[in-house]
Order: sequence, then C-alpha cells, then structure tokens
Amino acid sequence: MTRNRRTKAKVRLQQTVTGASYVEAHRQITAPAPAAAEKVIVQPPRADWHQAKQCAWWENLQDEHGPLIALRISQGPQWWELDDLARAAAGALQIRPPELRGLWVAVWPRYSVTRREYLPGIAANLDRAGALDRLEVREVPDASRCSHATCRRRRGLPPLPRSGRPAARTPAFEPLPLREPVVAFAEVIEEHPTLNGDGFGYDYGRLSRDERRQQIERHRQDLISREETVRRVHDWLVVNIAPIKTPNTGSYGLKHVAEDVLGQYISNGELITAALMAGYPMRHDRGPNADFAMSSRDVGRLREQQEQARHTR
Repeated sequence: MTRNRRTKAKVRLQQTVTGASYVEAHRQITAPAPAAAEKVIVQPPRADWHQAKQCAWWENLQDEHGPLIALRISQGPQWWELDDLARAAAGALQIRPPELRGLWVAVWPRYSVTRREYLPGIAANLDRAGALDRLEVREVPDASRCSHATCRRRRGLPPLPRSGRPAARTPAFEPLPLREPVVAFAEVIEEHPTLNGDGFGYDYGRLSRDERRQQIERHRQDLISREETVRRVHDWLVVNIAPIKTPNTGSYGLKHVAEDVLGQYISNGELITAALMAGYPMRHDRGPNADFAMSSRDVGRLREQQEQARHTR
C-alpha cells in the first residue's frame, strides 16, 4: 500500500469515527498531533499480572519488543472504530500482513499490550476522535526484577533470605456487623422446594410416589421446625465470614465447622438455609450439598477454631 493510499484509509477511518467531512478528517489526520499523551495517566500494573507463572512471558515479551504498556478502551458507542484508531497508531490493523503487523497482544481482562513508543500516536488518534477519556493505560510488570523464588531460580539467582522477604500480614480478626437476613427464612423454604434437613433432595430408594411425597414433607417439616437454629447459624455466618463473588466453600464441610464451634448439631440443610438467608452466592449442580462464595481466609480461621474446640474436649 502506497503512502497516499494509507493516508486515505486513515482519513476514511477518521470520518467513520468522528462523522466529519473528508476535508476536516484529512486536516485532523495530517495536522501536527497534539501532546495528547501528556493527558494520559499511566496507572500501575494490575496485581494479578504479578503471578510467578506469568513472569517468564512478560520478561520474554519485553526482551523482544522493548518497553511496553497495556491499554484498553472502555466499552461504548463506536468501540470497534476507536479500537481500530488505536491499532492503526501501532501499525497493528488486521488488514496488514502478520509479518508487518505491530505488536498487539491481548491479556486478561480485555487489555492489549503494545510498545510504549506507540502511546503518543494512540492518544493523539483518540483525542482527535473526542474519546481520549475512554483510554485506560497501565504499566506492565518488570518481570526481570521480580522476587518470586521460581523466577529467581530461573534467572540463576538464589532465593531471597527470609529477612529480605516482605513480612506476611496477619491482621487481627474484627467481627463483621450483625445484620438482618437478606432473604427471609420462609422465602428460602418456598423458593427451594427440594431443600430439607439433609440438603437438596433425598435418597428415597424404591418408594411409591405417595410414599416419596410423605418423606419429602416429613423432612421439610423437620427443617421448618428448626428455624431458631437456622437463625443462630445465620448470625454466626454473617459475623464471621465475608462474602465473595465465586462459590468456593462446600456446605457439608462447613456444617461440621459450625457444629464444633457452636457446640451443637447442625444439619446440612440448616447450614444451606442459613447461608441463603445471608445472601452468599450459591452454586448447586446436583446432590444434597451446595457451594457458597465465602472468604477463604475467614473459613480457614474458623477451621482453626474447630481444631481448638476438638482439642479442648
């Protein structure tokens, strides 16, 4: 593609994004680029980019391409056109042959890694399109200086002595505020018709339909009659365990922790009902048990209390 044809392609793209006339879009493209990059705040790397399993990849990428940045354009109108403007400044449009294409590598979550030298052009293109505020830019980890033991071993260096490692923080536990249930006990019972004292469903064996209905009703009533115990488990959960987003803690194992710490029998169904009342996100595939999204640190602390309770008996 000749230089003139490349310029025309950029002008057409600028027209699409800005809605300007061809003459105005041509002026925007050919005019001296403003120092838009000076308006961009380059943020630190994301914490989840510092994992040891990614360090070799970051280091190799920087060795091959030099200083890098990670960027993303926020979702919204004309996202594709704005992404093309950014790619064009990096020479990374997909219409170019792969061997001539500039660096443009996707990293989680929805960031693209490219050479730092392209930032002024990317910022200028988005500034001309009136979308500079939609650009987010971050540094990438300096993997050649990380302190992971595996990474230092890969670089032929000994691990850091313990005195040189960051001290692990173990803040004292502060009870969470007690709150009312997010979902009422009766609503949980009504919303989950198979929930009973044993959890979800029941192994009824070879029973007739009427006998199964009787068994279901009996086990449901047994759970309903223990609302006071369920409420106690609910209060214990909300004070001791912070919610997270991803279900990771099994109900059956946690019900044993609750038994040892609270000093009374807790059924699997009671634990599940209490957790649903407290609003913990749940995952239930099949079987009587369920998983709830609970802080691993808080659950681990409670398991230590469980062990202490067992040893003091």
